[in-house]
Formats: sequence, structure tokens, C-alpha cells
Amino acid sequence: MATESDRGPNIRELESLRIVRAAEPKKRGRWRGIVTVLVVAAAVAGAGLEVYRLTLGRPPEVETADVSMRAAGQSGVLLTGSGYVITRAKYITIGTKIQGQIVEEPIEEGKVVKKGDLLARIDDRDYQAQLSQAKADYDLALANVKLKQAKINRVQALREMNYASQDELDIAINDLAVAEANLERAKAAIDFAKFNVSQTVIKSPIDGVVLQKYREAGATIVYGTGSGTTDITQLASEDDMRVEVDINESDIAKVKLGMPAAIVPDAYPDRTFSAQVVKIYPEADRQKGTVKVEVRFDHPDLSIVKPEMSAKVSFLAPDSGAPQATIVLVPKKAIIGSGASSAVWVVRDGSIDRVPITTGGEFQDGIEVRRGLSGGETVIISPPNTLREGQRVTIKGG
Repeated sequence: MATESDRGPNIRELESLRIVRAAEPKKRGRWRGIVTVLVVAAAVAGAGLEVYRLTLGRPPEVETADVSMRAAGQSGVLLTGSGYVITRAKYITIGTKIQGQIVEEPIEEGKVVKKGDLLARIDDRDYQAQLSQAKADYDLALANVKLKQAKINRVQALREMNYASQDELDIAINDLAVAEANLERAKAAIDFAKFNVSQTVIKSPIDGVVLQKYREAGATIVYGTGSGTTDITQLASEDDMRVEVDINESDIAKVKLGMPAAIVPDAYPDRTFSAQVVKIYPEADRQKGTVKVEVRFDHPDLSIVKPEMSAKVSFLAPDSGAPQATIVLVPKKAIIGSGASSAVWVVRDGSIDRVPITTGGEFQDGIEVRRGLSGGETVIISPPNTLREGQRVTIKGG
């Protein structure tokens, strides 16, 4: 029969195998987690509000233009044509008359240069050496002239005392003439050497823009190997920008020298430049049946107008000077909708109103507004679809 002492170890072993459950968390820990979640949610909400304030909540930025007015009969379009931008002097190709390696060429296509600006520099060490040699030859020739002159003086003195013959005097005079001719040749050699040195520095003869650069620094110019082998760059003068237009023979009678015109570059259809007709070519093109006409910009914007750009030209009827009724013009890109539903967004005191309008004819500088605007209003150009009545906006550049 087992005793109590025999059962003791078994009981202790069973106790060691019992699984003890963890105590349940206290209520205070549970509330601490809830508070943490609320704090994080509040922080996220605050950040979202700030993002909204900085983006969606900020008034949209818009581009605006003023509604203009002008005489109804002023500068009506008589004729339109298309052409290309040129300059009065067309294009100038700049080169050199010597050969050598280009060691400096601080120009790129499109760079604006002034008269006298450096276009390229050629290694001039050979030409400087030739100039130094020419100067040395000149000094030698000058010394020879002085020697021959002294000899003549001596021979003349001896001739007067009958110690020298006339032949000796004639020979001395001839030697002096030869020496003087060599001196003149030495002078010419110096001038030629100086010219060659000057050709190593190529400068712009005009104010203009670089159209093409034919060579890079490090290239070698070899003279006389073919056409254009010494060309450095091509320039276009910007002091007289024009558009060259071909006008049909049947319409040329409408074009007169000095008549006003308007130029719209194809690349910038919203920009209109005033101009006038300055040249009508005396000969027609038999193949095309056209006459070439040149229209000069009054005030070209050189940051926009570039040679060889395509442009449209409207030939305008001169203003008769008689009193004219005024019309209201609005930029075409300001109008939303079409027909009876046409409208514009008008900016007043930083907020916008949608104003219905009735449109009329289309002109070079805008669309006529017959009802809805009186002139002088500020309208939005290319308005976004998200605008709404009474919304506040900010004006670009304002």
C-alpha cells in the first residue's frame, strides 16, 4: 500500500504540467489605445485640411485680357496671304580668306550678336611669324637704300673730280632705284601680312542673329579646295524684319506701297503685329501666277519673331478719317459655348461672373460683341471647365 510520501512526487509533477493563463488587461490599458487612435486620426485630418487649403482650397490662377473697343470701319481686311519671315538684307555668310585651325568660336545657332562681336578666331602664329619676317625684310631694304644713297654721294663727288666715270655714277643711281623698289615691296609685304593676321579674327559686320554655324572650334579651314570651304557662319540682320508673301496676280491691284497690314506668326496665333507694305516686286512669277510682296514689321518682338518662320498677313484698308461707330472686341479664346449660348467669364473684384454675350463678325484682333459687354471689362482667356459663378480667382502675374 502506497504511503503519502510515495504520492508526493507524483502530485508535484502534475502541478508542473499545469498551464497558467495570462491575466486579462486592465481597463486603463484599453482606454489608452483608444486615445492613441483618436490622436492619430486628428493629426491625419489636420494634414488633409492643410493640403486642401494649399491646393484645392486656393483660388485657381487664370490668364486675363481686357475687352477693347475700336472704330467699326477701321482697318478692314482686304486680302490675306501666307509667307515667311525674312530680313531686309536676307542672309549674310561670313568667312575668311585664309586657312588655319579655329581656336575659338563663341557662337551658337540662335545667338544674337552685335556689330563687332567675335564670331571666330583662327590660330595666327604662322601669320604673326610672316609679319615679323616682312618687317625684318623692310628693315633690310631700308638699310640697303641708305647704303646705295651714300654710294651715289661718293661717286658724284669723285665724278666731279674726274676720278669716276659716268658709267659708275649711272650704275650707282640704278642700284639706288632697285633698292628703293625693294623697300616698297617690303612695305607691301608688311601690309599683306597684317591683312592675313586681321583675317584670323572674324567679327560680326552687323547686328543680327546666328542662323547657321558651319564649323566648330578645332576644325581646320583649307582655302581653295571648293565652294564655301572658308565659310564660318550665316547671319541674319534683325534691324528690319519682314514677311515675304506671294500674292495672286488677280489680287495684286489691291496691294499698295505703304498700306497697313497685320502679321500673325503661325507659331503664336494669339500675337498680332502691325506692319506696312514696303516692297512690291516688279516681276511676276509666270509658273505660279503670283507677285512677291514684302511687309515690314513696325515693332517686332525678337524673342518671338525668327527668320524663316511662317506667318499670315492681312492687308488692311486704310482708315478714311471719317467718324466711325465703335465696336466691342473680345479675344476669341475668351468665349465659351457658341451661337446663342456664347458667354465669357468676367473678373470683378477678384471673383467671376458668367456673362452671356451676342457675337458678331470676326476680326484680326478679336470677335465682335454686340450685346453683353460694353468695353473695358477683364475676361478670362481659355477658362477651365471647373469655374463656377461667384468663385474667387487669382490673375497670373497680378
